[in-house]
Amino acid sequence: MDNGKLNPGQWLVSDCGKYPSENSCKMVIAAPIDQKPHFMNAVVDHAGRVHGEKDTPEFRSNLEKTIEEVNVQ
Repeated sequence: MDNGKLNPGQWLVSDCGKYPSENSCKMVIAAPIDQKPHFMNAVVDHAGRVHGEKDTPEFRSNLEKTIEEVNVQ
């Protein structure tokens, strides 16, 4: 990352600001697509600590549906 810009390539993005929450969370988590396991752990950890979600297979499955893949050039 240089000057706040993401490196070119495919990225995974989770944006809490797109979903209603009691604390109006605007957290955005991003990672290169080849880091998906680490990315998912970070997103699930955030969801647990900040939003009180439980780490279950069902939660992870639902969460995966909200993850965006973006191409950074």
